Amino acid sequence: MKFASKYLLAGLLPLLSLTGCKKFVQLDDPIDQVASSEAFNTDANTATAIRGIYSKMNNAAGLGFAGGIQALMDAGADGLKVQSATNQFYEFYTNTINSASTVNKNLWNYFYYVIYSANAAIENINASTGMTDAGKQLYTAEARFLRAWCYFYLVNTWGDVPLTTSSDFDYNNHLFRSAKAAIYEQIKSDLLYAQANLGPAYQGTTRIRANSYVATALLAKIYLYLGEWDNAAQQATTVLNNTTDYALETDLTKAFLITSKEAIFRIAQPINQAYSFDGPAFTPSTATTIPNYTITDTLYKTFETGDKRKTNWVRTATITTAGIATTYYSPYKYRVNSGTGLPLESHMVLRLGEMYLIRAEARAQGNQLSGAIADLDKVRARAGLPLIATTNAGISQTDLLATIAHERWVELFAENGDRWLDLKRTDKANSTLQYKPNWQTDAQLFPIPTLDIQYNKNLEQNHGYQ
Repeated sequence: MKFASKYLLAGLLPLLSLTGCKKFVQLDDPIDQVASSEAFNTDANTATAIRGIYSKMNNAAGLGFAGGIQALMDAGADGLKVQSATNQFYEFYTNTINSASTVNKNLWNYFYYVIYSANAAIENINASTGMTDAGKQLYTAEARFLRAWCYFYLVNTWGDVPLTTSSDFDYNNHLFRSAKAAIYEQIKSDLLYAQANLGPAYQGTTRIRANSYVATALLAKIYLYLGEWDNAAQQATTVLNNTTDYALETDLTKAFLITSKEAIFRIAQPINQAYSFDGPAFTPSTATTIPNYTITDTLYKTFETGDKRKTNWVRTATITTAGIATTYYSPYKYRVNSGTGLPLESHMVLRLGEMYLIRAEARAQGNQLSGAIADLDKVRARAGLPLIATTNAGISQTDLLATIAHERWVELFAENGDRWLDLKRTDKANSTLQYKPNWQTDAQLFPIPTLDIQYNKNLEQNHGYQ
């Protein structure tokens, strides 16, 4: 069996060392440490290996899909303020990140480790003589979905990045950076395969494994980012038409619970815990503890009067320090920060509210304004806000797109880096973030880690970090 790249394995070690709870990321033996004849000789054994890849998505370092992305990316944008200069994400808030950044390196290597695991799984599934054809299709589809999701973040965070579908470390250690367009073609190919081969049913009851609707939801997002408006609307419609499995939660306090019908895809909690990593990250353990991350004045003031998201998804705490009372506003989508037993919350990766906003934007870009308004009003109605169809039915395309962009911010704040990515994809980052400390145009991309450039001489650094 082929082994991981030296720099990919080296990159995994800091993720494990940042916490004493290795079991959060090592629920199963890593694929590269299990003989292929044992790990992929039956459908059941392959299922265990695939679960191991999913487990890497929720790591105790807080630097994967759960815990870290929404904090560091929203801090890099204009949604969150990092309260302490000793916080590991402070460099993202102050735009002082450099190529030697440990957090940046860990995040980069984390994504590539998941990609390596997916590649190794695909190769070994293809070579297996003991699996059924149906099992091969299913688990290859899951691995390709996970690979696509990682590449989505890589290409939108670092720009042109090495593209590989191999687990051969010699090959991977000499890769050049691939053009963004080529990476997106691979993402689309992976997701279309996943969509066709996963089937509509979830494995289990908590929606932590991909099905065809999960692949479709991510495809909708990919097409939106690529400006393929018709395709984005079509994919979102497929998900939105499934009213049996999905529905907006009218009670905003229940939107992120494990029982939420709004969830399309989520990440499992740490073992035996009732909380996601988002809870401890955003919700202090006591009423007198200053939050790690507070909502910026700009974000707080952009909520419209009467917006239920402001009262339900924003925590208000007045804390007295040295005789001075200060009011702090912080994200409150995830409220559980400790405890064991029955799962209450888990990290939301894809949800129905975003599908309405994706279709609204795609329709508006295609000048289908009435349909766009109808989708936008679904989200506004849930938030308790006046409907655009009632208050401004003749809104222009330009103003409608601006309204949708505003709605994406107040609906998706502190979720999966969406605000940061939205500002970049719509070319609004410079004009919006120019007043942030140390802001430069080059800050729209993170630096390629120094260690990876040392290992692979074919890698070139992003502009501004040389």
